[in-house]
Amino acid sequence: RSLSESGVFVTAIEIDDKLIFGPLLELREKSNVEIVHGDALTLPNSEMFDTRGSYKLVANLPYNVGTRILRNIVCGPNPPDLSVVMLQREVSRNLTSADGKMGILGAVIGAFAAIKQIFLVKPSSFRPPPKVMSSVIKLEALRPSKVSASYSSLYFDFVVKGFSSPRKQIHNSLSAGLVANSDRVKSTLLKCDIDPERRPQTLTVNEWVDLFCVACEEGYIEQFPSDK
Repeated sequence: RSLSESGVFVTAIEIDDKLIFGPLLELREKSNVEIVHGDALTLPNSEMFDTRGSYKLVANLPYNVGTRILRNIVCGPNPPDLSVVMLQREVSRNLTSADGKMGILGAVIGAFAAIKQIFLVKPSSFRPPPKVMSSVIKLEALRPSKVSASYSSLYFDFVVKGFSSPRKQIHNSLSAGLVANSDRVKSTLLKCDIDPERRPQTLTVNEWVDLFCVACEEGYIEQFPSDK
């Protein structure tokens, strides 16, 4: 409501019938508001937003599927210039962790956007209050992104496999995930100036991207077609 009153054009995506046919009904009368009744997890960007121009995303994402929705939008074709979203605090920590404590989400989404935590939200701010703290984060799209949107699913698969055994050294974790020869993986890591004995969480976003590019060149990627 506040966004629509500012005069900007607002596209609202909502799956809940009670909201669509309840509080959101009166907003349908506004000329600068479009209501999309659907699941943000499955709708392509082109059906949710006018992706021909620049746009911003503001969302209170559901805890159970929030990261998947965020990855689909931010890592997809023509992502929003700016995203301000609320997630569970533990999830936001995975996104905003500094180098040395990198997680899968940070390594993946960090290739497409600069991520920063803005503030925390206490459970008492909601009715009924959830059992967990929430966090509002800001994501500014990288233009160009470090990985092409057409390769985003393959890149995600690759990072997931790199974290298959996060407590092990990166050469062991990655070779297990890729089902590849450990010595070959060591050689690939050294080509990227990455010590094979480091842990997956110590790699920076740029190192993950470099490793992915070399892995593509050396034929690892063909070993696991993406279904994401």
